[in-house]
Amino acid sequence: MSLWFIAWQYLWNRRLTTSLTIASVALGVALITAVLTLREETRKRFEEEGHIYDMVVGAPGSPLQMVMSSVYLMDVPTGNISYEVYEQVRDHDDVDMAFPIGLGDTFQGFRIVGVSRDIFDYEWTHPVTGELRTTFSIAEGRFFEDNFEAVLGATVARRAGLEIGDRFVGVHGFMDMPEEFAHVHDDHPYEVVGILETSGTPNDRGIYTSLESVWLVHDHDHDHHHDDEHEHEHNHEHNHNHEHGHHHEHGHAHDHAPDEDRPDVAPADPMGDAADLGADEVTAVLVSLKSPADRFTFRGWVNRELPAMAAVPIMEIRDLYDNFLGTAQAVLLTIGYLVVVVSALSILIGLYLSIIQRKRDLAIMRALGASAPEIVGSVLIEAFLVTVLGIGAGWVVGNIVTWGVGLQLLWYYGLIIDAFGVPTTDMLTAFAAVAVVGVLAGILPAWQAYQTDVARDLSEA
Repeated sequence: MSLWFIAWQYLWNRRLTTSLTIASVALGVALITAVLTLREETRKRFEEEGHIYDMVVGAPGSPLQMVMSSVYLMDVPTGNISYEVYEQVRDHDDVDMAFPIGLGDTFQGFRIVGVSRDIFDYEWTHPVTGELRTTFSIAEGRFFEDNFEAVLGATVARRAGLEIGDRFVGVHGFMDMPEEFAHVHDDHPYEVVGILETSGTPNDRGIYTSLESVWLVHDHDHDHHHDDEHEHEHNHEHNHNHEHGHHHEHGHAHDHAPDEDRPDVAPADPMGDAADLGADEVTAVLVSLKSPADRFTFRGWVNRELPAMAAVPIMEIRDLYDNFLGTAQAVLLTIGYLVVVVSALSILIGLYLSIIQRKRDLAIMRALGASAPEIVGSVLIEAFLVTVLGIGAGWVVGNIVTWGVGLQLLWYYGLIIDAFGVPTTDMLTAFAAVAVVGVLAGILPAWQAYQTDVARDLSEA
């Protein structure tokens, strides 16, 4: 009879205690698995997007904010730049392709992105696999051909319930607010002419239309606002002259108009200038260079020679992970390892109590010829089996959790997370550390078993 079989039989005879100990180990391993998988998958998705364009050029401000708003559609733009800046970038010797984008409105929280038509034909090479990819693929309908035609990302179409031929109107700015306070562009409806395939990229959350459409909407708003101001000033001037003549006629002299006659001051736009995209302005320029090696030279030229700022998307995303998200993930991993340490204590206590309860069994094994090292080995095997079963259960539970989180990320952000994939090196290292901790937890009970007094334990009833 092998030691493995004996150890398994002891664990099976204590099914409830064994199951609880395995569950405690699985809890810590599940947390570690979920954190490492989500970290790896989200990093892959974000870095893939970061590799699509070599450079982003936009208004001066935070480089990360500019990248997040223009590439990932996840932040407020830093401002706008003139179309002339885009032309200078486009005509630079190092630039292969340059795509202007215009942001300013949303629909149900999704960005309406004004783009040039040629961006739909752009292809790029994946830096790891070498695969040639396109940024946009149509699932239904077609790409836009005229102003106020829109192509929806897969997430937008799914969550908004829009289909080909439907019409919708945008809301000014990027802030979520009640409809009664929102500035709705109901005089410029968009018609859905295409729906993109699910890509697991920010494109799934975008609503794409011509750049001219975005200009027309905001140029109309600007003209309307200007006409209102002009009419307001004219009426104020008329009222002021009328009141001045009236007061003079009655002999009332006033150095200043009363407070109630002063013109109202328009409140500041909570969207900032970035939401007020005027004609001949763009929010950012997505740039593909002839050679990625020219990134730093090109960035220096933009920052030095143009009234704009350039940033490398992949560098900004890596900094985000290393400086911010890395800290949050380290905290979660620390919690996971603490749970594993508590689980190790559970293994230690469970095995120690088990040794006390089965002193007579161990004494009989010794009397039948089992050596002290074999007794120690059987106890360590028990600790190892409990730990390995906990790791296996934790891996399954952790991936189930990851799969559930992935469904939410796909629904809300269009981000595809692959669960039940091949464990990464970091994950295997973590599992090995857990296994070592589990086996170490069995040393004290094994030592207790090693010190079994055969004669005394056999004499006890």
